[in-house]
Amino acid sequence: MEAHHQIAIDQGVAWIRKRFNPTAIVVTGTIVRGNPSHHSDLDIFVIHGEPYRQRIQKFFNGIPSEIFVNSPDHIYRYFETDYKDNRPVSAHMLATGTVVFGGDKEEVQRIIRMAKEYSGKALIPDDGQKTAHRYRIATLFEDAADLKEKDPVTCLYFLNKTVMEAIDFLFIDGHLPLPRAKERIGQIQEFWPEAGNLVKRVLRSQGIR
Repeated sequence: MEAHHQIAIDQGVAWIRKRFNPTAIVVTGTIVRGNPSHHSDLDIFVIHGEPYRQRIQKFFNGIPSEIFVNSPDHIYRYFETDYKDNRPVSAHMLATGTVVFGGDKEEVQRIIRMAKEYSGKALIPDDGQKTAHRYRIATLFEDAADLKEKDPVTCLYFLNKTVMEAIDFLFIDGHLPLPRAKERIGQIQEFWPEAGNLVKRVLRSQGIR
């Protein structure tokens, strides 16, 4: 981790400890995982014993930071809700983060263990759910086709929604949790190269290189 990132983390932790009474602080995101870009921000999970939750945007040492303040009960509900949506967002953030304060507490250790379990846990759909998803994809494509001549802009909107739903279905049908949106196309390319190439062709047809 670069020095200016560490300074930002230290400033963030100091600010949080003055404003809240945290049980634990977990810093996560691409900066912590070691693959940041120039536009990367810090994601900071604050676990506290109060019943409220809050989301705050701040800058520390010039680094944009998203602060998520939650009680353990909120976090456990996120795990369950995200699992039902097959999108383990909170679990992934906590499982890939670094506990910079409060890591010795039993409840925090339990949360991190559960985060690691849920981050790799996929919802297994039944045949009816798969059929409904396929039907949704087909309907979106038909809507795009209907609008091709009379409304090309809206047609493109529906076509892109078709592609996004088809991407989601690949993971659901493969019994895999949906990866973060930023990593989804890369993982399609890794798991299903032919489908990945098709997605890239669609995007490039819209002028994306």
